Amino acid sequence: MFSILLVWPLVAQAQSTGTVASPVIKPGASMSIAGAVAVKDNDEGFAHRMSYRRAISDRWRLGAIVFFNDRGGDYRYRRLAAEAMYQFASSDTGWNSAIQVRGRLADGNDGPGRVRVAWLNRWRPINGPEVRMIALASRDFGENPGDGLALETRGEATWRIGADVSVGAQVFNRYNTTAAFGSFQTQRHSIGGVIKGPLTDRISYRVNALGGLSDAAPDLELRVRLRLTL
Repeated sequence: MFSILLVWPLVAQAQSTGTVASPVIKPGASMSIAGAVAVKDNDEGFAHRMSYRRAISDRWRLGAIVFFNDRGGDYRYRRLAAEAMYQFASSDTGWNSAIQVRGRLADGNDGPGRVRVAWLNRWRPINGPEVRMIALASRDFGENPGDGLALETRGEATWRIGADVSVGAQVFNRYNTTAAFGSFQTQRHSIGGVIKGPLTDRISYRVNALGGLSDAAPDLELRVRLRLTL
């Protein structure tokens, strides 16, 4: 996986590194690196991000994320974001839920500033799959902002097939904005599979591959994330 992350910047351009995150706040701090490659009509895109997050209580977590991508052959830093998450529902074998607010700092490098609010949910029954659902809404601000609220949903269902491995299915939906939803084909809808689990007691991994359901979505996306608990 480290080799893949090193090779991707040589062959690609910009794409999303988003995942179906958990609403559960764990004690302490963590760092992660994520990379993504996408293919659309024989064109490739690459993006990666690095993040740092720290729980400041059982309910609150703060974090910062730095983003890089390759756009038009120019691979470089793109933007910085700060986030805060509040977990208001907690259960070992039931429903967990949190609200996450992320602010993208406008620096003239990669578009206007943006504020995003996400509602994260996880259901983990004693028997059956773990299910995650996320709803997101974001709004631009500052110089040359887009119109309306950008809306998005994400979903995941995974089954544990061993002590250290879970597999499942994911769906990602971007509905454009409330100012212009457009048709299904102009929105970005993708579906695929995921495999995840711990590599050691401090390092975990997640790999997912997605295929586009709509014309606007990439034909194929491959995303990898490594997380280190500090």
